[in-house]
Amino acid sequence: MAPKAIKPDTQDPISALIREQDVRIKEVFASKEANRLVVVLNNGSLSFPLDQFKGLARASKAQLNKYELLPDGAGVEWPALDEHLSLRGFLIAAMRELIGQRSGANVLA
Repeated sequence: MAPKAIKPDTQDPISALIREQDVRIKEVFASKEANRLVVVLNNGSLSFPLDQFKGLARASKAQLNKYELLPDGAGVEWPALDEHLSLRGFLIAAMRELIGQRSGANVLA
């Protein structure tokens, strides 16, 4: 028996959550001193160790402050560092922490 074909419009649960709840990145804060990357969403925020992102951990304060949000708030990038991070990836990392699969992310209300 052949496996079922996946419909092109089928989304994984994380992408569906982002779409249904209209979750968006509003801004980010990076602190080398505190070793934190805080991702501010339209409905809360997420916090991660900065050194979890090698390209960001090596960056200067000035470089960390030069980020751009994707127009739909679905990601953030640091063009000069060639670092591109997605909202979906942040949510997956935060969920892993919440269910104890991986340390590193703290969810802030």
